[in-house]
This record gives sequence, C-alpha cells and structure tokens, in this order.
Amino acid sequence: MTKLDGIRIIEIPKFKAISSGFGKPDNIFGTFCDRLDMKLVKSVPPCDAPDLAWFEGDEAIWIWAANDWVTTADAAPHELMEFEGGIYAVGVADEWEPADCGAVYHHIANWIENNEHFEIDDRPGHRVMFHRIGCGEVQKALGMAQQEIFVPVKIR
Repeated sequence: MTKLDGIRIIEIPKFKAISSGFGKPDNIFGTFCDRLDMKLVKSVPPCDAPDLAWFEGDEAIWIWAANDWVTTADAAPHELMEFEGGIYAVGVADEWEPADCGAVYHHIANWIENNEHFEIDDRPGHRVMFHRIGCGEVQKALGMAQQEIFVPVKIR
C-alpha cells in the first residue's frame, strides 16, 4: 500500500447549496431529490457529484450544489444554504453493506489517528458525509452501490 493506504485527501470549496433541511432519513432520502429542480444544480470539483449527505444525531440532511444565480425563491420549498467546504479524507464502500461502510470509516479514522499531518475535524456543519457514485449499469456490473465516505480533517 502507499502512504495514503487507499485513502485520498481532497479539499471541497465553499459553495451555495439547496438543502433538504434536517429530518428523519426516510423522509429526506425518499422525497427530497424527487422534488428538486435539477436545472438549479451544478457540479463542484473535485468530487463532481453535486450532492452530499450527513447525519447529526438521528436526523439527516442532503444538499445539492446550486448554481451561483439560484435565489431563495428559486430553491423553494427547499432551503438555500452556504456549505463551508473543507478538507476531507475519502474512501469508498459498498453502500448496500453497512458493515463495509463501517469498516471503511474505521479504516479512514485509524489512518488519520496514526498520521502526523492531519486530525479529525468533526463539528456541527462539518460532519462525516457520504454520497453515491456511479449508478445504473455501473452498480449492476459491480454488484454494489459505491458510496464515498468523507471524513473531515484539518492540518495539525
């Protein structure tokens, strides 16, 4: 394995986002995207996928990067927010296997703990996040849904 041990370190820039607001996961992941006007959404490097989700307690939030011209009125009935961005250690797990998601998270956390350059930076609004990459034919070929797991870090 390399110095990064299968993990990558990325920096996500600050961006305007359309938010589901916090709520019960079944409500958030079941309806938010169905009601979102995709003309409002833009891609954000380096992850290019415009959506990220995280939990705070028992509630989840799902955000999609919004074009710069999007206003509160455009985003309604959803919330418009500023995502602060940050540095993240990232790994990929099988979304359909909770044990794999947990193992990947623990692998990343262990790597951070034993790394002299980074430490975990978990705080409100700056949580461990996730999103699905690839779908349809890719999922079928792999027999899994790839989930990127983003663990917030800061430089020591």
